[in-house]
Amino acid sequence: MNKTLHALATVTLLAAGCASTTPTREVSASYAIYDIQAAPEIGPARIVEALKTALQRNTSQVQITQGIPPSPLPAKAPRFQLISPLKGSGLGALAAAAGQSIQVPVCEGAIVTANARDSSMARYGEGTTFFACVMPYQGGYALNVYVTFVKTSGAINPAVLGATIARAVVGDSSQFIPRTVVSIVTSLEATGAAVKLVEAYP
Repeated sequence: MNKTLHALATVTLLAAGCASTTPTREVSASYAIYDIQAAPEIGPARIVEALKTALQRNTSQVQITQGIPPSPLPAKAPRFQLISPLKGSGLGALAAAAGQSIQVPVCEGAIVTANARDSSMARYGEGTTFFACVMPYQGGYALNVYVTFVKTSGAINPAVLGATIARAVVGDSSQFIPRTVVSIVTSLEATGAAVKLVEAYP
């Protein structure tokens, strides 16, 4: 694969010039929110296991944190929020001055929070992180999935440069993000729960 990527890089660079050699880092985010309707016999433990299994199947590293449901349960389905953990601090000011915005998703009242990373393409400058949480409410559960995709391109090293050129033909690994999200939904549906998409971006 390395020889193929390097050959593609050489041919395309000769044709397209040097713009693609500029070191560039891109970060993109997306999310999907689902409503889960589960019979009482399914229970939180099976929902947690279904989420964990799907992430283990599709990512390189998974961390699961189980929490306690709020009391009383909220009447409406809750939603994740993005917060800036460094806001108001010196580190936050330095990050802003460097043009970086650090935001992390949080889910208040979640019975499970999962953080997972797919590092299978890290050598080629790509990485995907998945944040997923399940929050109970009076009418069911809310599944929130927040995804961050990082792509580095340009003449950083031969592997990244080769991947940069090859993406014009085969695309990047972000095309596999929907597969992981669908796997989560399918795993939850296998418990007998009904899962419905409520909101998504993009």
